[in-house]
Amino acid sequence: MRWPLRYQILIPMVGIMVCAIVSVTLLHAWLATNQIKLQIRDQFRQIAHTLNEATFPLTVAVLNQTKGLSGADFVLVEPDNEVLSSTRPDFVPAAVKQNPPEWNQLQISDVIETGDTRFFHAVVQIHQRSPTDDVQYLHIYYPVKAYREALSNAIYPSLLAGSIALIVVAILATVIAGRVTRPLQRLDRKVAQIAHGDFHPMTLPARDDEIRDLSISINQMAELLGDYEDEVKRSERLKTLGQLRGAIAHQLRNAVTGCRIALDLYLRKCADSEQDETLQVANRQLCMIEQYLQSFLENKAGHFSSFEPVCLNEIVEKLMSLLEPTARHGGVRLINDSVEEPLTIEGDAESLEQLISNLILNAIEATLSVRTEPDSQQELEAEVRLKLFPSGLESVILEVTDTGPGPESAIVSKMFEPLVTAKKDGTGLGLFVAREIVQNHGGQLHWERRGRQTCFIVELPVYQVENARVEIINR
Repeated sequence: MRWPLRYQILIPMVGIMVCAIVSVTLLHAWLATNQIKLQIRDQFRQIAHTLNEATFPLTVAVLNQTKGLSGADFVLVEPDNEVLSSTRPDFVPAAVKQNPPEWNQLQISDVIETGDTRFFHAVVQIHQRSPTDDVQYLHIYYPVKAYREALSNAIYPSLLAGSIALIVVAILATVIAGRVTRPLQRLDRKVAQIAHGDFHPMTLPARDDEIRDLSISINQMAELLGDYEDEVKRSERLKTLGQLRGAIAHQLRNAVTGCRIALDLYLRKCADSEQDETLQVANRQLCMIEQYLQSFLENKAGHFSSFEPVCLNEIVEKLMSLLEPTARHGGVRLINDSVEEPLTIEGDAESLEQLISNLILNAIEATLSVRTEPDSQQELEAEVRLKLFPSGLESVILEVTDTGPGPESAIVSKMFEPLVTAKKDGTGLGLFVAREIVQNHGGQLHWERRGRQTCFIVELPVYQVENARVEIINR
């Protein structure tokens, strides 16, 4: 049988305290009993000494006064057992066979029963100062009932104090056991929650002790396990993505290639269609998709062995013309606020096109998600703004701002991970691929809310012409 921790702490604690209190109480009772006996013995020794030294006859009146002071009965007899005086005429003492002890050797030990009453009985020699100096025997009868009453008065307070102490100890032990076990029970529940995958931190106890240190350690463990679980999930997503990439990309590339070929044949067949801007945009879109899929099949995934100078302004202008029909179709204004001066970085043109197009398309989709009824004020204000500008001498900033609501709070912490999305028709790959491309170009990607707008910010290092010249000379 498994005992709860509270009882494992409470029972030994109470047991030790009970043993200690009972031992102290019994010791006190034993000492009180001996003390009472010694007090009674010393009292009667003193009485015997006083009567022994008395110069007046020990009459009945004297013995009665002594009885009133001590509570004992006295019978004074001659050595031949003739009664001289007595506080109890009905007492007939037995004959003394041996010489009684002197007053300083008096002992109260023998118990006799006279009538219905029991007495402690002792005999002591009395040498009164008189002309004859006769020896007399004094019989002392002390009631056992009086002795027990005195003993009770001495023992019962200690027993009562011990009982109260036992009750107090039991209450305190219960409180202390609860104070110790309750935090441990909370820790046990938290560990069980961690075992079931709940890695939220627990509330720390107010008191600063070992329990608080253990709680902090458990919270740190939960945080590490949560991070490990997220990393495992991310690895599983990447593994799944790698398994699906080849088959899906191959099928999509075949379909896109077929569409592009059919569109080329149509453009060649119909001379007038070459002037149709919409068909030209569709053709360029299909070409770009085919390039992306080809890179995907070649396992580039944003990793490149060599870079070349790329003008970001040209990529932005190209993508603006490609994506403007998409924005216009959704009623979203696509605005380019980039600077006119050429901004060149060292990178891969195809992947940079994929990066910027992903951010613009995400912004358009986010803006469309808050559209209301036609002709509403919200629809007129829907816009996506792209801004490319230098940041100092060593980096270039690309900002893509939209009037959408921003990412949902549930995915903010993992929005750049693969296969994580809050969109019904989303794949969860756009921002993941964008971050991979930015990181492999030595840049940074982050986002922020600016009032009622969402802004994704890409920072890329500027192509250094002097460094390129040095590399050419060294070659």
